[in-house]
Amino acid sequence: MQILEDLYLGAVNPSERNFKRNTQYAKALDEVVKAGDALTESLTEEQKKLFEDYMTAQREVSILTDCDTYCLAFRTGAKIMLDVLTDGQMREI
Repeated sequence: MQILEDLYLGAVNPSERNFKRNTQYAKALDEVVKAGDALTESLTEEQKKLFEDYMTAQREVSILTDCDTYCLAFRTGAKIMLDVLTDGQMREI
């Protein structure tokens, strides 16, 4: 049960993500940062504050969505394992 210990001790953090440079994700992230910087530079101080508030709210929604998706995927994987281990005898939990 090493994975449970790793989770408990913080050695595994499902919300942390690493990515390699020159991947499609890295390129898309770079475009988001460039566009965000260009947009921010064109805003007044009041608009920057409003945009910052918007981005904070959007991050919160993303965190909640990611967490829900992670939990759903984990449960689905567990159901698959139960089905495999019980040879299809475990119908619905």
